[in-house]
Amino acid sequence: MEDLLNDDINFKQNANEIVPGAYCLADKFKVVLFKITRSGTWKPPLMSETVEAANTSPDKRATKRPRTFKSGPAQGEPPALDFSTMEPRKQQVMTTFLAYRNTLDAHYDQRERVIKCSRDITALSKKMVFSLLRITQDSPEKVFKDVEFKHNQVLELFSKMSKEMQGSNAMKYNRQATPGIQEYIEAVGLWRFLKHNELITKKQVLESLTIEGDGKATPLVSVTDEDYLLGISDLPGEVNRYCINSIGKGDRDAVSKCLAFLQMLKEGVSLVLSVRKYNNLEKKVPVLNSSLEKIEKAFYSMTIRECEMKSIDPAIINTSGIAVECNMDTS
Repeated sequence: MEDLLNDDINFKQNANEIVPGAYCLADKFKVVLFKITRSGTWKPPLMSETVEAANTSPDKRATKRPRTFKSGPAQGEPPALDFSTMEPRKQQVMTTFLAYRNTLDAHYDQRERVIKCSRDITALSKKMVFSLLRITQDSPEKVFKDVEFKHNQVLELFSKMSKEMQGSNAMKYNRQATPGIQEYIEAVGLWRFLKHNELITKKQVLESLTIEGDGKATPLVSVTDEDYLLGISDLPGEVNRYCINSIGKGDRDAVSKCLAFLQMLKEGVSLVLSVRKYNNLEKKVPVLNSSLEKIEKAFYSMTIRECEMKSIDPAIINTSGIAVECNMDTS
């Protein structure tokens, strides 16, 4: 054994010149093994014992205990606690913390229900916007009828959400509900613009979210000033899409209407930001400016082309739409 260690140490010294510390762990193991062998406290098993243990039949081996599973409560229910074996002070502490746990579980469950309703409202509101943008392709009556149907579905979701936002919960879960409210304001704002050519007001938003029952009007959810401002600040993108579709059809009046609407909206947003600071509203101002700039350029281009076309005599335009030269001087 000593000769083997000496040979290995010489090999290790040569190897460490290439990879320092490569054999540290192996050296420690061999030194420990050598000490145990010298002391006589451990002896390697004989080959016959190893073969005999390997050939032992499975019947003679100790059988494993089968795994047993205790029947517990149904899935989702907390395990029942036995308070009879606890001390009175410990029982009081456990009862208090169980009440805290139940309160937190109820809070998170209610919060998740509000989030789910908000997501469903957002999805349906986007479908309302997509339907309204098809007004340049289909008849307005067909488009508004489809939007009215989707709007009733959104109101059903708001009615479901209102049950979770009664009293102080209206402000408690406003952060979870505000994405759906803002998307809804954007959809009904675009609907109001296409139908009446005007900006929807907060009062009109609240009226659309009010149901009649027991002879009195009941609002489904509360709409804050910030929700309203952030909702209408998303309108420029959709108005810009409607304007592009109108340009493709050559509808100059629609482009002019979009330009006047966005100019009025920018003026109002700038006035609000000069009085009070809204961080989320300030982030949407560049999108408003970009949409307004695109529509202005498109409107100016259409106006210049119309002026150019009016200055051309229709007599010199053939049926193919290509201008031809008349009365050419051949001299």
